[in-house]
Amino acid sequence: MSNFSDQLEEIKTLISSGTTNNPLAYSTLLYLQEQSTHSPAPFQALAHSIPILIPPIVADVHNQDEEIAGQALKCLGFMMYHPSLVAAISMEGANLVLESLVKLITTTKMKSVCNLGVWCISIQQFNEPVLVSHFNFLLQAIVHGLDNPFGSLSTSFESMQAVMRLAIQLHEKMRDFSHVWAPPIYRRLLSSDKRERDVSERCLLKIRSLIVPPSSNLSKALVKDMKQTLLTRMKILLNRGMKIQTIRAWGLFIQLLGSYALKNRKLINDMLKIPEYTFADHDPQLQIASQVAWEGLIDALISPAILPYKRNASVENGCCERMGISKWENSDIQANGFSKSVKLIMKPLIGVMSSKCDASVHASCFNTWCNLLHKLDSFVNCSPVKQLVLEPIYEAVFQTGPDCKSIWLWNQCIDFLNASILAKCRDVNKETSGLESHHLSGTASITETFTKCSWKRRYPIKWLQWELTHLDFHLKIIYILINQASKTSFSRDKRSLAYAASLRLFRSVSKGVQMELKKSSTTFDVILLGLTSILKFVKDLCEETSEGSDRDDLHGISLQLIEIVSEEIEPAMLGSPLYKMALDLKYIESQSVADETRNAKFLEMCSITYMDMVSPTVYLTVLYFYVMAQSNLNTSNADFMLKAIEKYFKILLLSYDPLENFIITVGLLFKLSGLSCLRMWSALAKGLKDCIGDIKNILSFTMDHRSACIATCNFLCYPFVICHLHWKDLISAKISGSLEDSHVPLQEKLELEQVIELWKSLYGSLFECFITNKFSEYLCNMLDGWLNKYTSMFESANELEASHKDLHLDNISFYGSIVIFVLEKSKSSELRLDTNDCHMSNTSEFKILSGMNSRLTLAISFMRLLQTKTGKDHNLDMASGFYSALAHCISCLHLKQDILSFVEIFSSPLLQWLAQIEMQDESINHKFQLIWTETMNCLRRSEPPLIFDSAFLKLQSPLLEKTLAHPNPTISEPTISFWNSTYGDQIRLDYPQNLLHVLDKLTRNGRINLHKRSPPFLKRCDSGLGANTPPEKFTENATDNKSSKRIELLKDTMNHTKHKDKACLNLKRKRLELTEHQKEVRRAQQGRERDCGGHGLGGIRTYTNADFSQGNAADSQDSQEIWNLESILNMSKKAISWVIPKAVAEIFNGDLVDSRRRRLWNVATCVTWALWLERSNRIIEDTEEDANVVWDVIKFCVAL
Repeated sequence: MSNFSDQLEEIKTLISSGTTNNPLAYSTLLYLQEQSTHSPAPFQALAHSIPILIPPIVADVHNQDEEIAGQALKCLGFMMYHPSLVAAISMEGANLVLESLVKLITTTKMKSVCNLGVWCISIQQFNEPVLVSHFNFLLQAIVHGLDNPFGSLSTSFESMQAVMRLAIQLHEKMRDFSHVWAPPIYRRLLSSDKRERDVSERCLLKIRSLIVPPSSNLSKALVKDMKQTLLTRMKILLNRGMKIQTIRAWGLFIQLLGSYALKNRKLINDMLKIPEYTFADHDPQLQIASQVAWEGLIDALISPAILPYKRNASVENGCCERMGISKWENSDIQANGFSKSVKLIMKPLIGVMSSKCDASVHASCFNTWCNLLHKLDSFVNCSPVKQLVLEPIYEAVFQTGPDCKSIWLWNQCIDFLNASILAKCRDVNKETSGLESHHLSGTASITETFTKCSWKRRYPIKWLQWELTHLDFHLKIIYILINQASKTSFSRDKRSLAYAASLRLFRSVSKGVQMELKKSSTTFDVILLGLTSILKFVKDLCEETSEGSDRDDLHGISLQLIEIVSEEIEPAMLGSPLYKMALDLKYIESQSVADETRNAKFLEMCSITYMDMVSPTVYLTVLYFYVMAQSNLNTSNADFMLKAIEKYFKILLLSYDPLENFIITVGLLFKLSGLSCLRMWSALAKGLKDCIGDIKNILSFTMDHRSACIATCNFLCYPFVICHLHWKDLISAKISGSLEDSHVPLQEKLELEQVIELWKSLYGSLFECFITNKFSEYLCNMLDGWLNKYTSMFESANELEASHKDLHLDNISFYGSIVIFVLEKSKSSELRLDTNDCHMSNTSEFKILSGMNSRLTLAISFMRLLQTKTGKDHNLDMASGFYSALAHCISCLHLKQDILSFVEIFSSPLLQWLAQIEMQDESINHKFQLIWTETMNCLRRSEPPLIFDSAFLKLQSPLLEKTLAHPNPTISEPTISFWNSTYGDQIRLDYPQNLLHVLDKLTRNGRINLHKRSPPFLKRCDSGLGANTPPEKFTENATDNKSSKRIELLKDTMNHTKHKDKACLNLKRKRLELTEHQKEVRRAQQGRERDCGGHGLGGIRTYTNADFSQGNAADSQDSQEIWNLESILNMSKKAISWVIPKAVAEIFNGDLVDSRRRRLWNVATCVTWALWLERSNRIIEDTEEDANVVWDVIKFCVAL
């Protein structure tokens, strides 16, 4: 330290002594200054020496010796650079230094000394007060250096460094005097020396914030220079081929003109010829330079000073309107030439974006466009500005598509557009006090992707929440994107990428629309406007893309657009009856004509026609089917479209008013035909099946809703309709001569099998949904109608059988599988009680089997189909399954009215089958025998019992004629047994003429029973009932008076068609005289009863053969009454005590003197004995009897 201080003292002495030793002294001082920076103590010592060193050093800078002056300036510059040393300089010393430097720079003749003087100013660290007091002198020295009187590049460089230094220290001062120091710099932009041009350009870029926007004085100075020399020099440089240098200088010049350029249009027009020339060049570097320079024009023409800013005059609740600025109109934008300026700026940008130039040029152009959007501030949200600035660029970028060169640019435009749309979904801070703060709250800086891009940091875009009035702009851009992607020049990958982006944008738009619609402040007209715009966009796209196009990807994008609307817009809004619109679809208009020509108005449901007023949901559904009608479901894209159908159908079923949606969907489905439509039906069926659980609660399918029932039945009938129409088309083609021999492809057979399985599954699910049995009845009636149509049409087209036999067999298999399943479903429906069809008495336990007749009618129609020429070659397994199901269905018949209807409708098919039984397969004949056996069984188990009288015999006579004398014992034997147990027990019968020869033969052979008639009895019956009185069901009851009988007539008042009234009993007693034979039998019975003396089985009466020969005699009536459920219940009501006795023997004691109760206990005893006996046989003997056998045993015991 002592050595350093000694050296400083020595240097002071040398400098003060004279100029002889000054070079050595300054060189030593420079060395010590350099060494002092490494240690604080020497540096502090140097700072203490500055007040003494400054005066001699300042004096030496004016030394004529260039070496001494230069070394002195270097030492002085070191002291002016370090803040610690500058702080040691007093105010007087600082003034001395600055005055000396200004004088030195402006007066010296030595280039190096001038250069070092300017250098000292460029690195000085004086505080602002010191510089302000000497600003004019410093500016004079800097301008002198910029003028470069010595032609030294280093002097110019140091002068520019001094400018940049003062720009930091005295920003406002330097800006006010920019017209003084800036011209010497920007003039060098057109210098022939590249280094000088580069230095000047870097200097202007660094101080850009100081001169842009320029002051009016600077603009005026530039205009003067431009007119005098600069414009001419730029043209000269262009002619020399220095295009890049020229356009870069042009960009800086146009920035420095600023808003003042609008006042010099002639000069601007002359200047615009420069970029017009460079933009037309194909050199990528020149085009990029032109884009960068074009930003200067943006800065000049688009600035806050000239933007058509207006405060919103209308203020609600103390807040600005949502946009924060006025709703600009075209007249506002046209003010002060703003629209023309925007158009001028956009013209080359659109040209570059539309051209096939290098990707780097597109990127530079995009950056320039972002700068424009940033400069426009909130005006970028204005509709006229969007049309001028956004729409052309989007259209130009989307036109080329996302290829490998432009994928980045394409993605950026998608992000831009999506960010502007999603601005609607942001919460805007409404508690703002000014326009600018409101703008900032609505600013959306794009940061979703590509966050490292410089333009996103430099140019944040202020996207504000848009209103529904801007909806058309967004939809138009999406339309452009989809329309351009649909061109044949687009590859499949590019098209898929474009469609995915379109869907993303459209979903964002739909979300924004939904946010606007759900606001309470939104008016009815605005809601209707939003919905109409969305639907019109989807409609136009669907209709345009489907015309003349066979690309399924267009159809797929249309379907997805409809799904997005259904998902994003509130279902209550789409399904509301308030927002109806005209169904102005070409599809509906054309289909209305098609319906009339095809005569397809068979649906019993609400249909829609052209220009009907419908809800948005119905409108979208019609659009959906319109697109599906144009689609090819046999392509590779079919699976995707079918899944889309299934998804959309689920949306409809789970949305607002699903019943109406379902009915409309079924109605639209019937407007489509073709085997490919079965795939569409399968997709809809899957969606319906998946929603069955929710439909029970939402769609009210569990209620007796006729519309839902009919629509569902029509939906299940659709596969039958397709088969019918397909066969009809084959007939038409045969008539026209265009039909060729063909075979059903394997793929279609597999699809038909899938349809069958899906139909069964869906029918099973829906069968459990509907409480009312009308569902099965409606469905079977509809299926029967289509089956008859198909059979009739096939029978009339015999020529087609040979060429399309396989197709017909497949159709038979299809119909057969469905019919078999419906018949098998009868078992599950047997225990279902339809209270809407029949009201039964409280004591009745009969199970109603509604809809059975419709199932049997369907089965008969299918039997008719099997009798066709081709039908006889059907699969035996399928036919066997059908007849088994039919027999099972017949076994479920219990109700009298159902059995009578069955006999009436099934007699003719049975007769036809009997006529062809010898030609049938043995397994099929076995099934028929089972059907015939079940038919006879159901007649015997009818509830209430059937009356086998003359009228019923006449109805059955054709069948009995064939079956009683049938050569096949398996048919004739059960029939004879049936006769003996039914008609054989009847007393009064009028035998039909066609049965006489059969009955005569069988009677003479002893095979059947014909009861002898008692003339007196028949006479009395004839007189009592009358010849034309229809047979009535009756039972006989014994009275307490053992010597008389009463005949109780049970009148069946149940309605056979509507099943609405309760079954009731109309009891009418009529006293009939007993015959002599009956009296004799009665006396014999009473005598035996007295002989028992109360010790035998007094309650059990024996009967002679004569008793049983009387078909409806008193004792037979007693037995019949026991099996009558009504009689048993009536007897139970009149019983005194129902406590069972302690022992079985006590049942027959003298207390039970009432014959009615005695017979009842007799039944109980027989039942107990028969069950006990069967139980013992099963446990001990390991034998088992059928339930019918046990029942016959009980009957026999009771009759004893």
